Amino acid sequence: MMIEARSFELLSLHAGKQPIFKDVKHVTRDSEGGIKVIPIHGILTKKSEAFDDVLGMTSYEKVREKIEEALIDEEVETIILDIDSPGGEVNGLFDLSDFIYEARTKKRIVAIANDDAYSAAYAIASSAEKVYVSRTSGVGSIGVIASHIDQSGFDEKQGIKYTTVFAGNRKNDLNPHEPITSESLENLQKEVDRLYKMFLQLVARNRNLTTEKIKSTEAGLYFGKNAIEVGLADEIISFSEFIDRRNRMTEAKFKGISIDADDLIKEGTRAGYEKCHNEVLEIIRLCNLSKMPEKIEEFIKQEMNPKQVQEVLMSILAKQTEKTEILSTIPQNTPEDLMMQVVRTRAQSGI
Repeated sequence: MMIEARSFELLSLHAGKQPIFKDVKHVTRDSEGGIKVIPIHGILTKKSEAFDDVLGMTSYEKVREKIEEALIDEEVETIILDIDSPGGEVNGLFDLSDFIYEARTKKRIVAIANDDAYSAAYAIASSAEKVYVSRTSGVGSIGVIASHIDQSGFDEKQGIKYTTVFAGNRKNDLNPHEPITSESLENLQKEVDRLYKMFLQLVARNRNLTTEKIKSTEAGLYFGKNAIEVGLADEIISFSEFIDRRNRMTEAKFKGISIDADDLIKEGTRAGYEKCHNEVLEIIRLCNLSKMPEKIEEFIKQEMNPKQVQEVLMSILAKQTEKTEILSTIPQNTPEDLMMQVVRTRAQSGI
């Protein structure tokens, strides 16, 4: 058997970049609020090798292993895929993507393009529950590329002539020491087309879009707001901003009430608050201010906005609370003075 370097990059899903040695620039940090950050940086491969970290590469095996660990860790509530990769090989990619897609039913998994999530890296990102981008980070390159190296001219200049003996008509396909035949090229194109169809179907399923919509991107790259408009991302937020926001929501775990802020945000999304998470947080604040945290879930399920919630809470306070209790519920000299005055007036008038 002749051992030969791989003559072509079949099953290659990347945006044409070289290894970028940028893994070291990321400071991966897990917060105290139940977050597990999994870095997916550099060129992506199926199996782990000894120098992956040095070369700025990540294997699908390593990513899956870390996700499995996070799934069984009771302290982990949210898994963040921190992605900065131009893509990589196909082998193992679809299996990992399917695994992530199923795993997100067990725990919240989100992906952040920090800075690049192209091709194979986007296949992974799209498998998460949400895809976040910064104003300048990019996603896309949903396509397949295969290259054949014809070095027969170089061999001739070096005075080298290869003679290949083989059995089986397809055995010598894509030999780098000979020009590619039309039949070999046709077979290679068929395989690329097959993989491309699989890729389109994967992303369409993950993002709840049609394959025609994904195909219309023509493997283009989309940045910031454009990524959201085409349906490849959900929100513009940087990695640090997402961590800080998640930490703030975790800190607001309402005085003895075991309600997770993330669950409330997700409930709000299902109720039509997809673009209004700030309204959900305002409802939480108003209920806590009025010492009625048990009302939070009820208000969100009823799709009430903060103004409606405020009116209901004032009415309840006016009917069920004495004036002295109302004064102790809402601190003096705060932005809530107006709300307090309305409640006091209603209490005095017997509304």
